[in-house]
Amino acid sequence: MIIGIDASAFLASAPSGVEITTRDLIMAILKLDTINTYWLYSRALIRADLPWSEHVKNIVVPGKRFWTQTHLSRALKNQPPDIFWSPSHTLPNNLPKKSVATVHDLAWYLLPQSYAWKSRFLSAVAVRKAIKRTSKLIAVSQQTKKDLKKYLHVLGEQIEVVYHALRTDFYPTEFDFSTIYPELDQYLLCVGRVELKKNIPNLLKAFAEFRISHPAIKLVLVGGAGNGYASILKLIKKLRLSGTVKLLNYVPDGHLPVLYQKSLGIVFPSLYEGFGMPILEGFASQIPVLTADMGATREIAGNAALLVNPNNISAIEFGLNQLVDDSALRSQLITKGQVRLKDFNWETSAQKVINLWKTL
Repeated sequence: MIIGIDASAFLASAPSGVEITTRDLIMAILKLDTINTYWLYSRALIRADLPWSEHVKNIVVPGKRFWTQTHLSRALKNQPPDIFWSPSHTLPNNLPKKSVATVHDLAWYLLPQSYAWKSRFLSAVAVRKAIKRTSKLIAVSQQTKKDLKKYLHVLGEQIEVVYHALRTDFYPTEFDFSTIYPELDQYLLCVGRVELKKNIPNLLKAFAEFRISHPAIKLVLVGGAGNGYASILKLIKKLRLSGTVKLLNYVPDGHLPVLYQKSLGIVFPSLYEGFGMPILEGFASQIPVLTADMGATREIAGNAALLVNPNNISAIEFGLNQLVDDSALRSQLITKGQVRLKDFNWETSAQKVINLWKTL
């Protein structure tokens, strides 16, 4: 069979978590599947180190505005593959008879206050189109599958759950940490877009109470500005945390694993996630993980993280104290995290996708 894939993720100059995991999954599929032929569609030449062969081809489709709906759509109409897979919920207008789309989460539906109206509208249209027109949907967690069934009335047999795994580029580079990050000695780390959906306001309020008994410990936020960023900055100032909360924005990929390893732990009490990659990154860094006791974060963490009610500021504060002060708990979480991490494997995920092709 010929499998067509929207491979736009390989062209992203500053890839998001979704784009990074998409790259890793595609790479794993191409390495594992030596039978099917793959056409990787992109608007420019993909220069990544992929297993190029007569079975793996880059189909360059030039174009800029509305590339997916117009240029890619035209290419699929002129020469359709047997199956088309979009690693996101955004689909071309023209599709072959068999198609698959990945839905990462329904945050736009469940947390509408965290999105601009245009973003909510476009996501709603795209996801409903994917539900109606594809042969199968891939969900990145059981929670996303559950949400699709409950809120958008998708039949369970239409959905295949395929987990992410630890990103393959998650390894440190050598650099002078104390020179580049001179103010970071003892700190807790929070990785992800700095936005309301990540529950940053509640985390800040809990941290303000926590630091009364731990004045030397800082909170480091790594991630770009998201919805509600301005209000988060105002809250930092209001809580008098300007010298204690460090906003690093994006950091070089090689720096991120070191920031994890040198931290006291990763704090990730997000209100909603489709998966929760920082949980796996914390496990891999052998540090304790605190995350939300709900949805996909609880699913991915299993029993290997300290789970807290993300809507309860006192619960988050208590969790921060446990994470830092309870040495026995820290050791237990680190050990359990190493075990839990083994449950997520790109080869296993890739095989599930390859098996999916056979059922269509």
